Amino acid sequence: MGFPSVMLLMCLVVGLSTCRAEGEDNQIQVTETTEGEQENHLTETVASDTGSPEKACDPNIYMVLKELGALQERQEATARALEETNRKLEASEKKVDVLNSTLTEMRRTYEEQHQVAFSAAMPKEGTIGPVNVLYPLVYKHVLSNIGGHYSPVTGYFTAPVRGVYYFSFSSFCWAGDGTSGGSLYRNENRVVSWYGYSKTDPISGSNSAILLLQAGDMVNVRLWDGRKISDNGNRYSTFSGFLLSPM
Repeated sequence: MGFPSVMLLMCLVVGLSTCRAEGEDNQIQVTETTEGEQENHLTETVASDTGSPEKACDPNIYMVLKELGALQERQEATARALEETNRKLEASEKKVDVLNSTLTEMRRTYEEQHQVAFSAAMPKEGTIGPVNVLYPLVYKHVLSNIGGHYSPVTGYFTAPVRGVYYFSFSSFCWAGDGTSGGSLYRNENRVVSWYGYSKTDPISGSNSAILLLQAGDMVNVRLWDGRKISDNGNRYSTFSGFLLSPM
């Protein structure tokens, strides 16, 4: 019970006590008179004051009870409002939890898509070529593949998002093996190339490019027909790339 209810009940008790005290005072006055006067005085008191305490007290008691009833109704309405507020808060908390989970998943996906870098080397010692076709080189020895967007099975890098990417490649060919050459391709478009020729000395070459790629674009290195590329444990022939900036 709240403080207002306690105060109203105290007022009610005080009112009842006052009415009772007034009745007792009347009785005391009657006993203090003489026997002869008692009957007349009692008659006059009853005739003049009958219903007076009730008339004085009943309206006050009624008002107190009315206030108590109104207070109880307000308390019940407040309790209902609090329950409704609690239900809304619980629903809001559930929505916030779902939103946080969604944001966490979006952040994880964003980080996976925007943390992109790879570097790979030729798989074995020896020489590839000469071949009579434009030959896609597969760099099977993966040094790093952050995001997993380079395939050591096909030799292709696939752009996960639209953005600016940096690519570089290097090549090596043993002395006396003739000529070496190839190109970096974006999808089916040649971008940059390397070429070398020597009958007496080893051949090395490299090149690089910064490309604006769309999500799904593919980049790889291809050996020209009739050319060679070599490597050994020193990893001379490599292919690398990373995302500079998403757009």
